[in-house]
Amino acid sequence: MLRLALLLALLLTAGCTGSPDTRGPFPAGADLVREAATSFASVRSVHFAAGVNGVLPGFPLRQIEGDATLADGGTATGTADVQDGEGHTKFPFDVHDGQESRYRVSTFLGPQGGLKRLLDGVTDAKTEGRENVDGAPALRVGGQVPATVAHGVLPQVTADLTVKVWVADDGGPRRFVRLWVQIPPAGDHLSPVMIELSLTEQQP
Repeated sequence: MLRLALLLALLLTAGCTGSPDTRGPFPAGADLVREAATSFASVRSVHFAAGVNGVLPGFPLRQIEGDATLADGGTATGTADVQDGEGHTKFPFDVHDGQESRYRVSTFLGPQGGLKRLLDGVTDAKTEGRENVDGAPALRVGGQVPATVAHGVLPQVTADLTVKVWVADDGGPRRFVRLWVQIPPAGDHLSPVMIELSLTEQQP
């Protein structure tokens, strides 16, 4: 069984439409990411969907979609698609915190969770433009996440990450709505692994 910590870290769906509007001025990238991290810390329930482009050694996840909540001790349900030899297998999962410490929803959701720690760790943040994400306006911020932060969230990662963070720009709180991650290749003959996450239906 895959670790929930990794499942919840790799969340991806398509959702951005058209080319980004790069006409500024825009809010500072560091401010946007900091506000998004603060807002996300209070999220207790979310719908997630994800996919992985590339091969991350020791991690066969291809796609995942479901719902996670910290309520009632923490639960996550949905479906995952994993690489299985030359093919792949799709299966449902239903995880409840407390059954086994490796599968705790709070590992990634909540004020001490890994997703917030990734946001807190973003450096060299620069606002790149405005796009629509899942039909709503958002600002895209590019940056880096140091290897020390990334490894604490995903043990397989030992190098700095290139990231893009999408922050809601709909007049409400600066919500964290999407994340794109590029992981450097593990060997000379491998390609980078690209991961994107989408978080919708966020509830405090």
